[in-house]
Amino acid sequence: MAKGLTEKQRRILEYIIDFQRDNGFPPTIRELGDAFGIGSLRGVTVHLDALVRKGFMTRERTSRSIRIIGPDPRDPHGSRKAEQAVMLPLIRGLAAGDNVLGKVSTEGQVERLVPVPEEMAGPATEEGFVVRVGSTGVHGDPVLPGDLLVVRPQRTAVTGELIVVLARGDIAIIRANGQEGHDDGGDVEVLGRVVGLIRRY
Repeated sequence: MAKGLTEKQRRILEYIIDFQRDNGFPPTIRELGDAFGIGSLRGVTVHLDALVRKGFMTRERTSRSIRIIGPDPRDPHGSRKAEQAVMLPLIRGLAAGDNVLGKVSTEGQVERLVPVPEEMAGPATEEGFVVRVGSTGVHGDPVLPGDLLVVRPQRTAVTGELIVVLARGDIAIIRANGQEGHDDGGDVEVLGRVVGLIRRY
């Protein structure tokens, strides 16, 4: 048994690790309650709070915010880390006047939160977001319809970078050519640079 864990805490931790590996996101408190026959949400949070105090995980007050930071208790050497992910908003559209760099998660514009591997999410910063490639793909790039792109918010772009822009009210993904910008009086506004790709085969 992992040092300092009760049998129930160990089983819950292992369940969370397996659930995230299989689904790409952590379970909700209700899903944990159902899996372990715990009738109240408070009964589940008692165990989760203990796992937080013992340094195995962190969590916020939002759904699916559990993040494993400790080793998998089934690894006797403590060297096998659970996959860690950062939850970034998948943006489906932007309303007029949205300040994307200030608050990309404008109410009504976030489709869902997407678990992004921590290594990939790092360059996106805390205000990073995800966009889905449309049915036409990206001209001249090996980016396919349905791909999810991890974006680092920024206002400028270097020629050749794959960027996300707001063009005539629509989100577009293009290669920067040096003509983009939000201060040039044009109708193309740079929202960010693509730093990662998530693809389902």
